[in-house]
Amino acid sequence: MTGRRWIVLTFGSLGAVVAILAIIAYAVDPYGILRDPTGRKLAVFSNERKVKFLMNKRYVPTNFDGLLVGTSSSANWDLPLVAGAKIYNESLEGGDAVEGRILVNEAMRTGHYKLAVLILSHAMTWDHSVKDGMDEVNTAGAIGSLYLFSDEVRTEMIALHHQFTRSDTAPDGQIELLYSKKLTPVELPSDKLRIDPIAVEQYRDLINSLKNTGTRIVYVIPPMYEPCHLLNRGYDAHLQSVRSLLPPGPVIDFDGPDYANFRDDSRNYLDCWHLEPRGAAQITGWLQKLVPEAIVPSEVSASNAK
Repeated sequence: MTGRRWIVLTFGSLGAVVAILAIIAYAVDPYGILRDPTGRKLAVFSNERKVKFLMNKRYVPTNFDGLLVGTSSSANWDLPLVAGAKIYNESLEGGDAVEGRILVNEAMRTGHYKLAVLILSHAMTWDHSVKDGMDEVNTAGAIGSLYLFSDEVRTEMIALHHQFTRSDTAPDGQIELLYSKKLTPVELPSDKLRIDPIAVEQYRDLINSLKNTGTRIVYVIPPMYEPCHLLNRGYDAHLQSVRSLLPPGPVIDFDGPDYANFRDDSRNYLDCWHLEPRGAAQITGWLQKLVPEAIVPSEVSASNAK
C-alpha cells in the first residue's frame, strides 16, 4: 500500500466514524439540542451539571415556563405544575447560587418564565464554587463527548426496558437521590453557616434578572429533620440574615411550626436535609396549594402600590 493510499484510507475511515457518531447523536439527541425538543421527555442520568446546562439551551425554554432553583435538598422534588406554570427542577447536588445562576442565565437566553421557586438553604450561599466543569461545557458536548456516549447508551437501553441508576429520574429535572438513610442528628459546622458575599450577589442578580422579565418569585425553606432542626438552633436566624440580603418576596417556610409533625416523622427523611420520595411527594403536594396562595397577595400589594 502506498503512503498516499494509506493516508486517504485513514482519514476516510476517521471521517466515516465521525459521521456515524454525528448521526447517532442527532438521532438520540438526549439533551434536546440537535432536534426540535417540543414535547419530548428527556431525563438526567449522570453528569447532572453538564447535562442540565445543555438542556437549558433548548429543551427547558421550549417545554417549561417555570423554574425550581436549589440544591440537593430539593433535587428529588417532582413538581410538574404550579400556579399554571410547568416547572423544571434546576436543583443540583452540592449546588449553590453561582451554579444556579449559570443554569438560569442559559435558560433565559431563549425562554420566558412565569414563576421561579427559589430555595433558601445554607448551601445556596455558603460558597461560590462551580463544580464538574459546568462553566466550561458547550454545545459541542451534545455532538461528541464521553458523557454523551454514556447517555446515548443509557437512553437506548432504558428504551429496551433495562434499569439503571436513576432510571426513575423525571423529565422535569427531578433526580433520584441515591443516599443511604442516616438519621443521626448532625450539627452544622460554623463554616457551613457563613454567608459568602459572592454567592449572595450572584443569587440576588439571578433573582433580579427573573423579576425584571416579569417572573413571579417565591422563596421556599426546605424542611430539616426535626431532631437536626432542634440541634441547629442558629439555623433559622442564619436564613433570616440571608433573606434580608435578597430581593423581597413571599416565603414558604417548611421549618415553621405548622410542619413540625412532618419534620418529626423519620419516614419522610433520608438524612437531616434530604427527603425520602414519600416526603418529597408531600412537600410538592403542599407547594401546589401554597405557591398560588403566596403569589396572589404579593401581586395585589404590587398593584396597590402603583
